[in-house]
Amino acid sequence: MTKLLGAGFMRLRKTNLIWGSLGVCVGLGALAALGEFQFQVSAGADLSVPEVVQAKALLEGQFFEYAAFIGILAAEFISLFLGTEYSDGAIRNKIVVGHSRLSIYFANLITGFAASLLCMAGYMLSCLTVGAPLLGWFTKPAPLLLWSIAGSVVMLAAFCAIFTFVTMNCSKKSTSVVICLLGVFVLLILAVVVNGRLEAPEFITGYEMSVNGEIVNAVPEPNPHYLTGLEREIYQFLYDLLPTGQSLQYTMLSFTDPVRLMGLSAAAAALFTGAGAALFKRKDLK
Repeated sequence: MTKLLGAGFMRLRKTNLIWGSLGVCVGLGALAALGEFQFQVSAGADLSVPEVVQAKALLEGQFFEYAAFIGILAAEFISLFLGTEYSDGAIRNKIVVGHSRLSIYFANLITGFAASLLCMAGYMLSCLTVGAPLLGWFTKPAPLLLWSIAGSVVMLAAFCAIFTFVTMNCSKKSTSVVICLLGVFVLLILAVVVNGRLEAPEFITGYEMSVNGEIVNAVPEPNPHYLTGLEREIYQFLYDLLPTGQSLQYTMLSFTDPVRLMGLSAAAAALFTGAGAALFKRKDLK
């Protein structure tokens, strides 16, 4: 598999796809920091006062935004980069010269993950380079920041395992691109819906209006959409299981159990990797 990885990384270096994706991430990181700085200045915030920066946690708000879109970028990159293996006949050639299907599958998985990780690092480095001088340094506790970075790496591994599963078992590049991109957007919408249910308040304010339209009484009432008991646990498990749900939590630094999130991502990555490798081993490549 060493030769396959070497060939994969060599091809990675020569393709414009990786450099374009990396450029987009670097540009987004810089623009996120600059945009936040311009917004705060236009709002009249004095960023020279440490208390103002600490209260707003400006750098954290932009630094972890990569978690919200890195899955979309990985879907686009992996489906295009690995999908070309079929259109160019590279997979059949690798098998003809003696490489096993499992070696080909795992080499492509590692290559796609490494490229996606490079793009994620490009965003973080760009945002930190531009944002630190303008927005100040991190104000959140270091363990929280480190857990978020580590967790998002494992989350990215789950994303890459899912997209490799689809691409390596789909002979048409155009089909794999559509499935991966459409799938990640569906999962993102699902995560937003689930989060909306979890964030529903326990009480809502009921109003009584007088004859002249004035509010005369405002009494909190139980929210019928508030989740409790087993139903809430199911929604929370689904939110933690979905890679897109984790991406929202890492973006907002709103997670409470990083070990649980990383364990679920690792389990999802292992499941899709095992299933994908098993299917690819039996796939007809003619």
